[in-house]
Amino acid sequence: MQKTFDTPGEVHITVENSVGLVVVTAAETSTTEITVQASTPDAQDLVDQTTIECHPSGGRHAGLVKIPSRHGPRFMRRNGVTVRVTLPRDGEVDVSTASADIELRGPMGAIDVKTASGDISADDVARGLRAKTASGDVTVGQVGGDLRMHTASGDLRCRRVGGRAEVASTSGDLDLESIGCGLQARATSGDVRVGELTGDTNIVAVSGHVSIRCVEEGSVLARSVSGDVEVGIARGVQLSIDAETMSGTVHSEIPLGDAPSDVSEDPRVTITMRTVSGNIEVGRAVRVVAG
Repeated sequence: MQKTFDTPGEVHITVENSVGLVVVTAAETSTTEITVQASTPDAQDLVDQTTIECHPSGGRHAGLVKIPSRHGPRFMRRNGVTVRVTLPRDGEVDVSTASADIELRGPMGAIDVKTASGDISADDVARGLRAKTASGDVTVGQVGGDLRMHTASGDLRCRRVGGRAEVASTSGDLDLESIGCGLQARATSGDVRVGELTGDTNIVAVSGHVSIRCVEEGSVLARSVSGDVEVGIARGVQLSIDAETMSGTVHSEIPLGDAPSDVSEDPRVTITMRTVSGNIEVGRAVRVVAG
């Protein structure tokens, strides 16, 4: 089944597909093309009953692709459907699945995705991205706005967040290479790894390790019960550090407890680190922040 709609301007597409695959591609086009195919022979009747529509709404084009659901593991395994959508650049995308994987290719405007066990991948998002998954992994390129993600056992990897990141995981790892406006992170047994960080940050871990390669500006509170906490500090900043552990060790290349100057115009960094049995490591990052 295939349908094409004229959609010049802003497009918002919603896709509901329990099992199979969802691929949304943003391209230099003024139309929205939707293709629905059965991944298994038993799924053809689901394709025949699929709702595909697109109409103007509130100054933009609103599209819907809805695959009927069949409940139960036996039915779900036999009823995979592949949905492919090509829409204009910077479109907004909402996708809901059970075990279907989600691939979002090209520059999107905003993304909201929910899945139980499907994996999620996205290239570039101009504004914000929200993702919720139970066991699926999430891999993201660049997010211009805020990132909000919650997972039980899936891993999160993101290259760059221009805004603020709010992420939570039970047993999955959290990897964020660059964050522009602060981080709120919670992890139970997964590790939290951050590359370059600017903005106020609060990281709480239980048994996972916390690692921040380079703090450039802002206030950072990093806590772990049994995991280690490692923080790198950019050169050229005013620094205040407060580190404490009950039974672990504290090692720092930088004198602890120094108060920043009130007259310097260099960026300020305030670090508070707490563990129960984990070790604490403070060092200098390679990157230099200009004053």
